[in-house]
Amino acid sequence: MLQPLVVGLGRSGSGLHLRTLVRLARRSAAAGDPLVALPAVGCDPRARALRPLGAPGEVTVVATLEEALAHVDPARTVAHVCTPPRLRHELIAELAGHGVRRLIVEKPLATSPDELDALVRLRQEAGLDLVVVAHWTSSRLAARLRRLIRGRHLGALRRITVDQHKPRFQRSLTSDGHTSALDVEIPHSLALALDLAGPAELRTARCWDLLCEDRRLPGLGGAHVELEHRSGVVTLLRSDLGAPVRQRSVVCAFEGGTVTAHFPLSEDDDHAQLLVVPFDRGPQPPGDGLPGGPAVAGAGHHVFRDDALTAFLEDTYRGFATGGTGAAGGTGAAQGAGTARGAGAAQGAGAAGFPLACAATRLLCAARERSAAVPPVRAGSR
Repeated sequence: MLQPLVVGLGRSGSGLHLRTLVRLARRSAAAGDPLVALPAVGCDPRARALRPLGAPGEVTVVATLEEALAHVDPARTVAHVCTPPRLRHELIAELAGHGVRRLIVEKPLATSPDELDALVRLRQEAGLDLVVVAHWTSSRLAARLRRLIRGRHLGALRRITVDQHKPRFQRSLTSDGHTSALDVEIPHSLALALDLAGPAELRTARCWDLLCEDRRLPGLGGAHVELEHRSGVVTLLRSDLGAPVRQRSVVCAFEGGTVTAHFPLSEDDDHAQLLVVPFDRGPQPPGDGLPGGPAVAGAGHHVFRDDALTAFLEDTYRGFATGGTGAAGGTGAAQGAGTARGAGAAQGAGAAGFPLACAATRLLCAARERSAAVPPVRAGSR
C-alpha cells in the first residue's frame, strides 16, 4: 500500500484530496483490496488551527515538511502538492531531494513558462512519477463527449463553450493563494478543451474585478478566454466568481446538433448529466436513447454517477503501485510539453497526461500575459 502525504491543507488539500483518500482507503479495505495506507499525513503551517480531519488514526496533521517526512517512508509515499502554484517547483524539488518520487500536483503546474520549463527538467532529471490532477478529463462525462466527437454521431465538432460559475467571495477575501481568476477554474476547462479538440492558440483573454460590499479585488471577479484549435474548433471558456449560482457545464456544438454536459457541482452530489439534441429531432424526454453505461449516449437526457476525483485518485494510485504511470518516456513527454493530443484521444493520468497538462499551462501563461496587457476591467459578468 502507498501512504499519502498532502502538502497544503486549504480547500483542495483538506476538502478534496484528504477527504477522498480516506474514503478510498475505507472502501478498498472493505473490498479486501487495500490501496491507501492510513494515517494519511497532512502538512500545513496552520496545522494547529485546523479542525480535526478524519476519524482518529486516519489523518495525522503536522506543521512542517520536516515533521511530515518523519511520519512517512519516501519509498512508499505519494505526495499530493496542493500549495499555491507559485510555490510548486521549490516544494517538488525538496520532496525529490528527500527521495519522494510519486507526486500528484494540483493545477496549474506553474505560473510562468520559465517555471514550467524548470519543472519539466526536474521531472526528467529526478525520474519523478508526476501526475497532474485531471479529474475533469478522466471523468465518465468527458469520456462520453470524446466518444461523441470521435464517432461523429452529430457530425463534426464546431464550437465548445464552458461555463464555470460560483460565488467565491469569502475565499477570495481570506486567502492569497490565487491572484487571478484565471488560476481558479479555468485550468480544468482549458485542459478539457485541449483534450476534446486538440492543440490550440490563444485568441483573447481578460479578467475583471470581484466587487464585494466594501472592497474591490482586482482580477478575481472572473475570466474570459477564447481559443482557436488547429482542428478548426473554437472554444470559449467563461468563469464568473461573483455569480449568485453554481454552474459547471460544457456545450459542444456540432454540425448536426448540440450536446450539453453538466459536471457535478460539489462533493454534495456525484451525479453528472448529459443532454444530446440532434437538430432533426429536438429535445427528448428523460430516458430517451441509450441508458447510462459504457455505450455512447443516444439522443436524450442522461443522468449517471460520476465521482471523478475518487476514480482519478484510485486509478493513479493503482498505476503508481504497478509502476504504470510516471516519467516513462520522459524525454518524449518533456519534448511534447508544448503539444496536446488530438480530438477524441483518451486521457491518461500519468506520463500520457503530462504533455496535455504542460500545453494547458503554457496557454494559461499566455492568457495571463494577454490579460495583463488588456486595460483593466473593473467589473464584469458572463
